[in-house]
Order: sequence, then C-alpha cells, then structure tokens
Amino acid sequence: MKAEEILRKVRYDFPQTGAIVVGLSGGADSTLLTHLLLEKYGAARLHAVHVNHGIRGAEAGRDERFVRDFCAVRGLRLTVFQRDVPRLAAERREGLEECARRVRYACFAETAAGESDTIATAHNADDNAETLLLNLARGMGPRGAGGIPRRRDKLRRPLLGVSRAEVEFLCKVFHLDWVEDSTNAEETYTRNRLRRRVLPELREINPRLSDAVSRFTASMALENDFMQAQAEALLRAARTAGGLSLPVLRAAHPALLHRALEIYLQPLGRMSYEHLLRAADCVLCGGGLTLPGGAMLSVKQDTLTVMDVKPTSFTLPVTQAETLLPNGKKLIVSRKFIKNGKNSPNVHNLLFKNRLDCDRITGVPVIRTRRAGDRFAPYGRGVTKPVKKLFNELRIPAAARGAVLLLELDGTIVWIEGVGPAEGFAACFEEGWALEIQVCGET
Repeated sequence: MKAEEILRKVRYDFPQTGAIVVGLSGGADSTLLTHLLLEKYGAARLHAVHVNHGIRGAEAGRDERFVRDFCAVRGLRLTVFQRDVPRLAAERREGLEECARRVRYACFAETAAGESDTIATAHNADDNAETLLLNLARGMGPRGAGGIPRRRDKLRRPLLGVSRAEVEFLCKVFHLDWVEDSTNAEETYTRNRLRRRVLPELREINPRLSDAVSRFTASMALENDFMQAQAEALLRAARTAGGLSLPVLRAAHPALLHRALEIYLQPLGRMSYEHLLRAADCVLCGGGLTLPGGAMLSVKQDTLTVMDVKPTSFTLPVTQAETLLPNGKKLIVSRKFIKNGKNSPNVHNLLFKNRLDCDRITGVPVIRTRRAGDRFAPYGRGVTKPVKKLFNELRIPAAARGAVLLLELDGTIVWIEGVGPAEGFAACFEEGWALEIQVCGET
C-alpha cells in the first residue's frame, strides 16, 4: 500500500471561493479529511463543525475535547453544537440514527450559510459499500444502486473512493491520532452488522471490494443522472392542459416511463414500487388508481390526470434551503441581513410576516400541517390562542386549513403561513440576520 496511490483517489472539487465547512467527529475518517483540506486550502478557508449528539455520555465529552485540541493546535475555526438527539428522536418518533443524521446535517447547513460555502463530510468507500447493500436489501431500485453521491448541492465527499483501511494507513503516515466510537462495535445497528459480518465475507471473494463497489456506484450514478434528465424531458413533452399525454408516455421505454411517473407523482408523497408499477399499467392499459394521500390517478381521453387530492398531513425537518412538501408546495428558507428594519415603511407587510430572528432558531425546525390542540402566540397580539380559533378569526375556509403550513421549533409553533411569526421570534430589529421563508404553490 502506497500513500501516493491512495491520495490520488481523493477528490478536491471545491469552488474557488467560500468557506469549506468540514464535519469533524474526531474519528479517523474526519480527522484525515480535515488534515488533507488544511494542507490543500489552509486554515483560513476551513471551518470545522463538531456535533455532540448527547448520546454517548463521557465518551462524547472525550471526543469533543479531542476535536477542540486538534483545532486549537492548528489554528482552525471550530463550532461545537450541543444537541439532545434522544429527546428529539422520541418527540418526533424517529430512529436514533436517522435523527442524529438529520440534526448533524442541519448543523452543517447552518454553518455553511454563505452562497459559495460548501460542506465536506468524510464518508469513505466502505460506507458506500454498506449503503449499497442496505439499498439492495430494501429493494430501492436504480437510484439505490448509485450508493452515496459524491456531491450534491453544497455537499462534497472527497474520501468516497478511499477505503477504511486506507484511511487508517494514511493517518499513520501523517502521524494523526483519532478517537474510536465504541458504538461501532454494537451489532444492534444494521450498518454495524453489515460492517462486521457481511463485508468480511464479501472481501473473501474480492479483497478489493471497496474499489469494485466504488466503480459500480459511480457508473450507476452517471446512468441515474442520464435517466433523470431524459425522464424530465419526457414529462415536458407529455404535459398538456389537463395532465400528461398518453400517446407520448406510451411511446417511451418502460424504464423511462417508470422514472417519469416517479418524478411526476413525487409531490404526493413517497410512492412504493408497487404503486409505480400499477401507475405504469394505467398508462399502458387504462383504468384508475388510488394513490397515497387520497389522490386519484385516472386515464381519460388520451390524458393521464391526478385529481381529488385530499389534504396531506405531514411533519418534515427543515434541513435544506429548499424542501419539496407532500402537498405539492415548496418551502424555501434563506438567511437575509436586514438594515433599518424597524424603520422600514413595509415592516408589517407580507415580507415581514415571513421573516424570523435567526438568533432564535437554534435547533432544527420542522415544517408541518395543523394538529388538534395546536396553540399559537401571534406576534404583537399579547395572547396565546388555539390555532383553530385563529383560523376562524381570519376566515380561512375549513377546506383549506389542512394545507396551511406551520413551522415548529422544539415543540413551539414559531410561524404560520399567511399569519406570520410568533411572539419572540419576529425579525423586528433594526439590523441583523433574519430567516426568510417563502412558500411556492403547487409544483
């Protein structure tokens, strides 16, 4: 094993400007990645982020101290986030791993707020192999065969072609210490079972398994990108005033038809493989189909239509700048710097209603629909009242209330679509950073 050969697998596809926010847990992967980025770009462009998930007690404290010392010695900017993931997971009825990942990426995104900022995570080739096997086990299809994407939006994964063994080898070459997460040895987690049981067996068949998986997923990712572009073009060609043209859809290859239907039906929520198969049958043979959320897919007069969509209840974390919602709307959030905010003649207009004080948004908010028993304290009213009563006062039709969006932070509703921010969360200052919320209509 030669260091030069391994280093050639590292991808440095970052923009010329902007901060590089690197997730630094203290493990071998993130320690090596931070070291390489420091060597390549210097400390001035790097901003390390460490998330203490509140899961592993004293060991988590040890990891945080290691990271602080590592960054202090190298003059590297560091932001440490403290999050109670077990509590958040319980509140939102999520798995611990899923919640921890969502929280972690939200912290990265919060730090990489600049337009040209990027995020670097230390996923390696073994992580990619685990993800591929998980996707295969879950029957995820062609998209799942692409494994972990090397890049997406602001996200970059420079070590995705480097195996775990190669990571540790390079750490020793560069005299880098790291910390071990004891939970990696616990086989209660699916990934750990794959790592400890399945991958060693596959390496008996092919010792260079990680390289083989990297080639396969890279090839599938390219094919997925091509299929996505072709499916989007098919939808553009098939669109009519009432829906989609059946003759255009029927002329397409079945694989392309399936991908196009997946994209077209995405705003209605996650579709099972069985739903997509039945939707394709409707295109080819006629008939109708009831979809998740209550929508009806039907074929009439050479047109595929989706109609009678019932209000969809959902709760989604806001971890990206744009979030496509199950009801067809799109939520867009961005940071804006306000000057002379208090003195603006438009302080009470719709824009103001859609701005929150960034300093008050300290965790990961969720966007959701209304629930029974919801209460809200509208800004400037000095009262807290049931959301139902507030909707009555605002004369919002009963049929439309299920589609109204609410932003919640740690159990408190901080904003309501068309109503505005809650008391204590409004961006009512003269100067400072605000979180601006936009809602686009049906997509």
